[in-house]
Amino acid sequence: MHLNGAHWHLLVNHFPIVGSLLATIVLGYGLIRRQASVIQLSFGLFVLMGITTVVTNQTGESAEHYLKSIHALDRPRLHVHEEAADIANIGMYLTALLSLLTLSWQRAKQLRFLPVLIFILSIITFGLMANVGRLGGLIRHTELRAESVPNPPATN
Repeated sequence: MHLNGAHWHLLVNHFPIVGSLLATIVLGYGLIRRQASVIQLSFGLFVLMGITTVVTNQTGESAEHYLKSIHALDRPRLHVHEEAADIANIGMYLTALLSLLTLSWQRAKQLRFLPVLIFILSIITFGLMANVGRLGGLIRHTELRAESVPNPPATN
């Protein structure tokens, strides 16, 4: 079985969405329980999600080329999806970078506000990532589009 660019993108695009939610939940739990090891685990997860975001972005380019090749590209929806992805990616990269900084730089570990800042940023980033996924689904899944919902049957 040969996987094309669209297959690869669909395979990896859920990691930054679901993973950022998981990492945010882990961080929130660590903050509430004041458990440094759990907080550090969440930072590692955010770094991993930053890496998966790079992969997802690259496979998105391949998916676009594949959809162009089969003439199945909804350009307006793709453009909106790409624009939203650019913004969400910045959020994820910033979250991952701050997490990496906190894990690796001793001075950053002393900044008590940094985990809370990363938590707030991660909530925003998850929302942005979830929206990117929603917009991506609208490109090919016509059943998700509001205008494709059939009219309800008439009642007498």
